[in-house]
Amino acid sequence: MLSCHLRRWSRSSGKIPRLVNLGLFLQLIFLSQVMQGQIRVGMASANITPSLKVKNWVTGNPYTEIHDSIYVRALVIDDGTNRAAIINWELVDAGESATAELRKRINDRLGIPADHIMVNATHNHSAPWSPVYGEGHRGQEKDTWWAVRYMPPQYEDPDFRDWMNLLMDKSVSAVAQAMDSMQAVTMWLGRADISGFVQNRRPIPSTEGIEESHMPEKFNYRHPDWDPRILGDGMRFGPIDRTMTVLSFRNQQGSDVATIFHLAAHAVSIYPFMDGISGDWPGATVRALSEILGSKGMFLQGTAGDINPWRRGDLAVTDMARELTELIKLAKKYSARVSADTIHIDHAVVGIPLTEPGKSTTALEYIDAETQVISLGPVAIVTLPGEPMTGLGDYIRENSPFEQTLVLGYSNGKGGYYVGMPGEKRKGGYEIGEKTNLGTDNAGLLLVQTAVELLQKVYEKN
Repeated sequence: MLSCHLRRWSRSSGKIPRLVNLGLFLQLIFLSQVMQGQIRVGMASANITPSLKVKNWVTGNPYTEIHDSIYVRALVIDDGTNRAAIINWELVDAGESATAELRKRINDRLGIPADHIMVNATHNHSAPWSPVYGEGHRGQEKDTWWAVRYMPPQYEDPDFRDWMNLLMDKSVSAVAQAMDSMQAVTMWLGRADISGFVQNRRPIPSTEGIEESHMPEKFNYRHPDWDPRILGDGMRFGPIDRTMTVLSFRNQQGSDVATIFHLAAHAVSIYPFMDGISGDWPGATVRALSEILGSKGMFLQGTAGDINPWRRGDLAVTDMARELTELIKLAKKYSARVSADTIHIDHAVVGIPLTEPGKSTTALEYIDAETQVISLGPVAIVTLPGEPMTGLGDYIRENSPFEQTLVLGYSNGKGGYYVGMPGEKRKGGYEIGEKTNLGTDNAGLLLVQTAVELLQKVYEKN
C-alpha cells in the first residue's frame, strides 16, 4: 500500500511531495520493502511478585523472603493479517479460570482475539498457583488440592486478592508494551543438547530376577549419596527430551528483538530448600540472557511432568542458568534462518474421561482440555494443559506434519493434572496417584491425537 502511494506521487508530480523530506521518504521506502514477507514481533515483561503477606502453598505460611522477583513475559507476533500473543507466567500453572480472565482483558483492551492468546507457565514451585477468577471452568472444583492442602482458598484473603489484580494488570500491560515495540524481524532456529541437566524421575522398574538390592531406602535428591546418573534395583532410565530449542527474532540490523528457549524440566532446583519467592532456574536463565547476551528472553515450558533438573539447590540454579545461557549462545551462533512470513492460530477442545476420584473432585464425567497451535512459517508451537509426561511430547513430534514442532505443557489450563500415555498407570508412582492424575489411562492418547489433528489442520493453511 505504501509503495503504491509513492508511485502515484511520483507519477502525478514528477517529484517527491514537499511535505515529505528526502530522509523520511527514503525511510518509508525502506520500511515498505522490509515489511513485505516478514512478521513483526515485540516482547515485554513486568514484575508480578506478590507481597510477602501472601501465603506459600507449600507451607501454608507467608513467604519468608523475596529471593528474586518473578515476572510475566509477553511476545506479540503479527503478519499483517493475524496477530497472536504468547504469555509466560513464572507461576506453578496457568489455570483455566486465570487463562480465560486474561484472554478477556487483553481482548477488551487490546483487541487480540481471545483464541489467539496462549498462556504458558514455567511450573515454578517457588511462586503461587494462578488464581481462580470465576467458577464453572472445572465443574465444582476451584483451587487444586495442592493449593489448599495447608490453608483455606486464598482468594478470600485481601492480600492475595490484591495480587490477583496485580497479576492481571501487569500481564495486560506487558502485552500492550510488546505491541508498542513490534518491529519487522527474521526468525532463526537453533538447538542444543541439555541431557546433562535433566533426569526422568520415573525410572522403569524391574519385575523379574532381582534377588538382592543395595539401594538405600528413600534414595532420592534428599539423600546425601544420591546421584541421578546411577540406577539400582535393575531399573532402567525413563525417556527424556534432550533438546533445547532456541528461537531468536532479529531486526534488520541483526540485533536481537527477542529470544525464546524451550525445554522440558520442572522448575524445582531451589524448591524445596527455600520458602521464599523465586523464579528458580528459568528466571535466572532469562536474567543471564539479558546480562550476557543483551537479549530479551522468554522460557516456554515443555512436557515436564516426569522430568526434574539433574541437580537441586541454590547453587544448582546459578550453575544451570550460566550453562544454559552458554548453550543458548552457541545455538544462536550456529542457528539457521527460517522462512516465517505468515502466522496461523487455531485451537481445539477435547473432553478427557475422568477416573472415579476425578469425577468426585469435579462432579464431571469429562473435563474440557484445550489444545492450541500457533505456527510461524514452518515452526509450530502446540500446547497441552496440565502436567504432560515425556511420552506425550514424543508422540506429537513424531506425528506432527511440521518438521519443527515445540510441544508445551502447563498451558491454558490444568486439564487432568498429570497425564501420561496409556500404560503409565501400571508403572505406579506419584504422578498417577488418585489425587494427582484425574484422567483415565487413555486421557493422554486423546490429548495427543487431538493435538496432531489440529497441527494437520493448521499445516494445511500454510
